[in-house]
Amino acid sequence: MVRKTLISNKAFGFLFLFIFLLLPSFISAQTQEYKDYTVEKGDTLWDISQKELNDYFLWPKIWKENPEIKNPDRIYPKQKIRIPLYLLQKEIPETKPKPELETKPEIVKEKPVEKIIEPVKKEYLVNKDILIAIGYIADSVHSVGKITDSPVDRTILGKDDYAYIKTDNPVKIGEKFYIIRSVEKVIHPESGRKLGYLIEILGIAEVVNQENDDVKTIITDSYDEIPTGSLLDNFYEIEPPLAFENPRKPDINGYIVATRQLHIINGTWDIVYIDKGKKDGLQVGDILAPTLQSKHKIINGLIQLINLRESTSTAIVRKCNNSITKGDGITSVK
Repeated sequence: MVRKTLISNKAFGFLFLFIFLLLPSFISAQTQEYKDYTVEKGDTLWDISQKELNDYFLWPKIWKENPEIKNPDRIYPKQKIRIPLYLLQKEIPETKPKPELETKPEIVKEKPVEKIIEPVKKEYLVNKDILIAIGYIADSVHSVGKITDSPVDRTILGKDDYAYIKTDNPVKIGEKFYIIRSVEKVIHPESGRKLGYLIEILGIAEVVNQENDDVKTIITDSYDEIPTGSLLDNFYEIEPPLAFENPRKPDINGYIVATRQLHIINGTWDIVYIDKGKKDGLQVGDILAPTLQSKHKIINGLIQLINLRESTSTAIVRKCNNSITKGDGITSVK
């Protein structure tokens, strides 16, 4: 009897030691499920994805794992971001787990659980404000009216200000217009031919009242200062394109024909306009590489197309080593 008790105690001791040795590994696995990253000044999810995962185009997955980030273009210094461990280890070959002893699970009858299907979170290439504010290159400056003045005699207007407008045709209450201005005439830097006019969208105006010839509007959105005299164009809905996990890298060469730095409330972006568009087979989301003006072909970063017209495109600068200027080339990403 004493011998059996000793054997039992010895077996219990081995079991306790085994659990004690496994416990730290279990705790470590739990704590390493995510890697914490502290945002630095100038960081974007695009840059963080390259820095931490060696892949720019995994940024939508990082955003998806951080539901507290409502807008991927709004992250701030000292903000904590969680990077999932499975993304960090995606290049590490899987190792087969050691076979475990087969145990027969106890069969427990449970009530069926009703599945709650949550809406899929859409991941956009850029947000709507940026897509509207970047503008476009048009063959001519088209307008359907202009802002004449304001009720308080201000010459510079912004969001929630009222303004009087004059239009070519009768309007209705609730009708909207884009407020635009022509930035510059666009001339091709290599051939010298005229490509059109760079049009900037300054804001959106909505008709709220009409008395005789006085049409009163409210500026519902403003992306830049809006001076009286600004032109109006027809309003149409603009939807931002969805992000691509594996964007195309087309084989094409061309030129940057205009540049601008976009300043809106949630940040600053470098925008470029190129001399290639839909007719050249390009698509929204395509990645291209800008090149320096040099006798050597020197790659100067990455740009991504976010808006296309027939013969021109607009791109956002995702990365650059030196300033990108009008006349720089574009080429395929190798």
